[in-house]
This record gives sequence, structure tokens and C-alpha cells, in this order.
Amino acid sequence: MRRSQLVSVARIVFVVVTVVFVVLAGRELYASIKTASISIVAERIERGDTVADEVATKYASRTVDVIGGHYCRSDIVAAGVTLVLAQLDRQNANINYDAWAVAASSARQYLQYALSCMPTNSNFWLRLAAVQSTIAEEPLSIARMMTRSVALAPYDESMILTRFYFWNDFTDATLLAASRALDSDLTTMLKQGDRCRVNATIREIGPQLRPIFDRTWTSVGDAATARFRQRCSKSSLPARS
Repeated sequence: MRRSQLVSVARIVFVVVTVVFVVLAGRELYASIKTASISIVAERIERGDTVADEVATKYASRTVDVIGGHYCRSDIVAAGVTLVLAQLDRQNANINYDAWAVAASSARQYLQYALSCMPTNSNFWLRLAAVQSTIAEEPLSIARMMTRSVALAPYDESMILTRFYFWNDFTDATLLAASRALDSDLTTMLKQGDRCRVNATIREIGPQLRPIFDRTWTSVGDAATARFRQRCSKSSLPARS
């Protein structure tokens, strides 16, 4: 009798587990089908293919379905990020402010959702900071986002060089508010970065960042900058912009 009961319990557990897996698999399949067009267009944009403005606008607007469907799968969320940022890049506030404002607001809302799914994604924190700076540069808020991005990817050279592009565009107030994170990025870049990749990034340094960059260059010391001059994966370039 006891053995029979154990077999019955095992069968019930098996059935329950099977049903759960089927439901989860069905949800994933539905999510893939529902967002397939978003992923396809995003992939084309990431490859650098030409995507018409009306197509980009159409599929960027469909990212609301990702939020509404509570889809937190990384590939789906990332595709949506590509679309909303591409849509914002295509707008010009001086030509059509209303369209730019809608795109900026949508990008911020979607990135906030993306971070609710993946709060440890350094790139999403960076992109949210960049979008916020285009809407209204709130130094303390942007500094927190950039600090989070640095903390999550402190030694990733690709992320550091990408962040440099935005550091170079922020105001003095934001740079001051995020001084520790900025110092971390610049120091790591000069001490450990590949010279050719770094030089391509720092070719033009904005007037607000230049004094900070120069101080960092001096502070890391001659030995570190000498090693920096020797590290190059491509060809010899000037050691400094």
C-alpha cells in the first residue's frame, strides 16, 4: 500500500512538472513569435543595413508590446533597446521637436523597463544616462547612472571607450558629480587600454573634459603612460591626442 502511494505521488509530481515546463515553453514560444519582427529589424540596424524611417518608427512603437507583455528575456529586451535608440537618433529637435520629444520619452521609458529586467547591465545604465542628458541634464541623476555603469563594467575596454564618448559630451556639473566614476574610467583606460583603440577614441577631447583628462594623464605617472605608449594591437600612432 505504501509503495503504491509513493508511485502515485511520483506520477503526480511528474505530471505537475511536465505541465509547468509545457506552460513555460509555450510562453517562450509565444514571446518569440510576438516579438519576431522587432528582433529582425533590430538585427538589421545592428548590422548597419539601411532601414527606412517609416519602418524604424513602426517597429520602435511596438516596443510597448514588450513592456506590456512583461517580456524580460535578454534577447527581446536588447532588440527593443536597439530600436528605441535608433528611433531617437533619427530625430532632430530643431526640425520636429514633438517627434523628438516622443522618441526621447519612449527611449527613457523603455530603458527603465530594460533595467528592471536586467539591473546589472552596464550598457543599459549608460544608455539611460545618455538619453536623460538629451532630455535634461540632471547632474546628480546622470552621475548615479554613470557610476552604476562603471561599477558593473570597470575593466571592460569596449564599455570604457563607449562611456568616454558620453563623458566627453557632458557638462562640467555632471563631470564633477560623477568625478570618482570618471576618474576610474580614465585611469583604467590609460593604465590598461590598447593604445590604438584608445587613441581613436580620444582624438578629440572636449574643453570641459580636457583639464580632467590632463590631470589623470599626469597622475597615473610616467611609467604607466610609457607602457600605454607600447600597447598597440594595430600600428604605431601618437600616444596622446
